[in-house]
Amino acid sequence: MLLCFSFTLSPGVLSISFILLCSVGLFLLKTSSLNKTEKVIFLLFIAFYLTTLYSFLYTTNTEHGIRKLVLKLPLLFFPLYFISNKSITTKTVIHMVLIFLYSMYLPAVVSVYNYFINKELFDQLILESKPLPIEFGYGIYHIQFSILLASSCILGLFVLLKAKFLALTKTEQLIGLFLVSVNFICIHILGARTGLLSLYLGFLFLALIEFGTLNKKMKIGAVLGAVLIPILAYTFSNSLRNRIHNTLIDFNVAWEGKDANDYSFALRLQAWKNAKDVISKHPILGVGIGDADSVLYANFYSVNPTINAVNRKNPHFQFLESSVQSGIISGILFLMILLFSIYYTFKSNSLIGAIAIMLLISSCFESILERQASVIGFTVLMALALTITQRLQSKATKN
Repeated sequence: MLLCFSFTLSPGVLSISFILLCSVGLFLLKTSSLNKTEKVIFLLFIAFYLTTLYSFLYTTNTEHGIRKLVLKLPLLFFPLYFISNKSITTKTVIHMVLIFLYSMYLPAVVSVYNYFINKELFDQLILESKPLPIEFGYGIYHIQFSILLASSCILGLFVLLKAKFLALTKTEQLIGLFLVSVNFICIHILGARTGLLSLYLGFLFLALIEFGTLNKKMKIGAVLGAVLIPILAYTFSNSLRNRIHNTLIDFNVAWEGKDANDYSFALRLQAWKNAKDVISKHPILGVGIGDADSVLYANFYSVNPTINAVNRKNPHFQFLESSVQSGIISGILFLMILLFSIYYTFKSNSLIGAIAIMLLISSCFESILERQASVIGFTVLMALALTITQRLQSKATKN
């Protein structure tokens, strides 16, 4: 529970909590029974990390390489973390979800208040593709927060939909409904485009898979919500309108091949081209986990020298970034983790697939395994979704 509360509170507490939970999983390793799906996902996580570890052997910037390897250790320890989750009661898992919702709610509400008292300035920042500050705790990176906030909405909604099967009390349902509702409103004010896109695609996936399980009233409500919520959000959120306006301008710059400097998506497109060029030169092994940043920066001189030095950034696309660091096999293994999880949905329930869809979309516009909060968030969200899926399957088998 401390782990779930620490994403915006303290990086140190976040890491210590994760390490302690992995230690619990280590002690339970021999007694834990795993199904085939869990074993496949475990192997994919471990294989992906091993490719990054191997790329350290030929990196020249060993100091930076060690930092990257330590940063990504949660991926190697995913099996241990999941096993520790698997050992606790369903009620505790639900409380973890509620605390995660609350941990997103606090900075969201504080940051929305800060937005309204600085509305004119912050609206202008959005029009210039600049981030809004996220208040509370240590100041989490805005795109990370947006992805985690979107994930909290999906997790919370799914738990509410399965309240009967997960034995939620009325109090827990009311708390969950309140937190999901507030977080959903806040993301339309604060959320980066990556978070908003992953949120709506996650909702769409949930709706398509779960629609048949709803009663008539809930189906009508779902259809009305799908039509009205985007309209209401656009009507009442000046922040959202500004983001859409900025996005249209951004896409036009990219489409017409204009100067990409200071345009978020257009710059990403140039960064993708740059990464693709590096990968074509080092397809099998990559350039080494510690050297990727410097190689990508230097390669801009040949791919697009018109990009200002300050804008010569990494691709913000995890598949490309992993492929640059450790070779195309590493990028494919990362994709397989998410694609297999989506496939698994059709044999279980929609949660693991919805979370995987959100993380897949997020990874197309952000390097989600290159920052502490998001790499631990990736691990925790996948484990939570898999844990809840396993609990629901056990419940269905007993029934």
